[in-house]
Amino acid sequence: MDHDTRNQRPPQASSGPRHSAEQGGRRLVYSFYQAGGAGRERPAPQPEAPASPAWEEPPPPAPEPSYSPYEPYEPQEAYGSQGAYEPQGAYRSQSAYEPQGGYEPQAAHTSILDQYALPKAPPRSEAQAQRRRRKVDKRALLEKRASLLVLGFLTAGFCVLTLLILLLPRSTESKIEKRDLAKLPQFSLGSYFSGAYTAGIATYFTDTVPMRDSLKNAGNNFKALFGLPQSEGDVQFVGKVNKVNKDSQASAPAQPSPAASQPEGSGSAGPSSAPVGAPQGSLEGAAGRHMEEGPVSTQPPAKVDIAQDFDWNNGMILVKTDGHYRGLELFGGGIGDAYAQALNDLYREVGANVNIWSMPAPKASEFYTPESAAEYNASQSKCIDETAALLDPGIHSINVCPALAQHANEPIYCRTDHHWQPLGAYYAAQAFASAAGLPFDDLSTYQEGKIENFVGTLYSVGGVAELLNDPEDFVYYRPAKEHAAVYYDTTFDFIWDDDDLFQEGAEGSDAYLYYLGGDQYVVKADTQTQNGRKLLLIKDSYGNALPPFLTGSFQQIYAADMRYFERNLVSFIRDMGITDVLFTMTTYSMVGDNADNLSNLLTQNAGETVTDNQPTGGSEGGEE
Repeated sequence: MDHDTRNQRPPQASSGPRHSAEQGGRRLVYSFYQAGGAGRERPAPQPEAPASPAWEEPPPPAPEPSYSPYEPYEPQEAYGSQGAYEPQGAYRSQSAYEPQGGYEPQAAHTSILDQYALPKAPPRSEAQAQRRRRKVDKRALLEKRASLLVLGFLTAGFCVLTLLILLLPRSTESKIEKRDLAKLPQFSLGSYFSGAYTAGIATYFTDTVPMRDSLKNAGNNFKALFGLPQSEGDVQFVGKVNKVNKDSQASAPAQPSPAASQPEGSGSAGPSSAPVGAPQGSLEGAAGRHMEEGPVSTQPPAKVDIAQDFDWNNGMILVKTDGHYRGLELFGGGIGDAYAQALNDLYREVGANVNIWSMPAPKASEFYTPESAAEYNASQSKCIDETAALLDPGIHSINVCPALAQHANEPIYCRTDHHWQPLGAYYAAQAFASAAGLPFDDLSTYQEGKIENFVGTLYSVGGVAELLNDPEDFVYYRPAKEHAAVYYDTTFDFIWDDDDLFQEGAEGSDAYLYYLGGDQYVVKADTQTQNGRKLLLIKDSYGNALPPFLTGSFQQIYAADMRYFERNLVSFIRDMGITDVLFTMTTYSMVGDNADNLSNLLTQNAGETVTDNQPTGGSEGGEE
């Protein structure tokens, strides 16, 4: 049915687009209320479309307006001269709206960003385009020149570095790592085809870089810029550090030692303990480690590969106390069952005529570990007591932790090295002499000296620049009483005599070698003390500092490293007329693999006769 809509008002604006269609040659216009994000309205009359059935699809979205936002708006011819919309013909009442005139629905609705996008800028003129192209070309040229310049610098630096590596003398020794560096391998057809020769060449050039120690120090200083402790009480973990289960750190129950020590040569109901210092309870743990000194030689001590032989029990921490940095090895716990078994076997072999003493040496972390790192430390004192409980009742056990704890505010341990300072060894020797009932010379009778700028093994392995830049003094003490020392190799063959217990010339990182010159010697010292007591010290490197402090307690002192000594221990004790055997080693050696060497000392060369081919003083009576 036809309707006359000439004088009708256009419909009110709705919230969506208005659709248009062509009917009878006349075009209905559809527009958006907000075209191009400008919000302009284009009212266009629209006849009411009949309602679509519920099952029909909704009409497709309307297309974007085709006019440009920069063109003036002109009314479409759909508006008549009267300003009213005049539809022609009858409006088709199809079930779905079908636009006429080639309208194609879009595949998807326009996004909200497209509806509110800013108007496009007008096209640039040719002059503007040329100026822009010139800028782009100039920037590309500058980037190309900069790339070539950087490439030139890198190439020149690489060439200079290659020439320096090839022409500068190669490093042969590392003072930091305390070892000789790799040697150039000898060529052979077998080593070449097996790959060992080429691998040795690679190792040689990698290991012997010119100025190796200086470059390593520079690298460690650079790493020190990140995250290391800068204030008092801060803790920095170095290496792998694990928490300690302190309830199960040992495999045997603890049995406290008696408070009073046993007199020399007497039996006891249990392991004896030195009565030095008040009981301090469980002190939180120290770790030990062993330090290989290389093959036996009649020459001065060879440098050591610390990186291979430094074996942490539970990592290391770096702390800052009293304005100085200190490296602390942590102790993971354990019990010296192999250590106790070897001492028990020796006691059964030599009988009660020889006094056997056990005095393990605690590490610095026993006394200086802060509370914030206590959960990573096992109790050193508890470990010593639990190991002592496994010893035969005739063996005398000394726990020096209480004695050292009384002097913890003194420099009894090195800050940059894993050893104790000689002052710590002095207090341990004092505890031993007191337990043995022997005279002991006061520290005031010793001559004090020091080696400055000492940086030890904790820096060598940990690579912590704070230790390198905070060196310490290694303070040593020489006894006032005269003594004469003879040096043997590990087979007990004479090397030289007319010496003392000190190695002159030790300096810098080798300061601890001032005592006995290292671990690969068997040393004998004759003293002015005339009491018939002969001491055999079975030790690791911690025991090197003890003999000078016992020259006023024993007539004759032997010192041998448990890792390198090649004579049968039972035969040596018998043939040298030893009266006292003292086992002093770090807790790590006591609970670790080093303790296995003690059983080897009892079985190797069993039944042999040991002869001192350089008898002096008290050794003459023991010679066969």
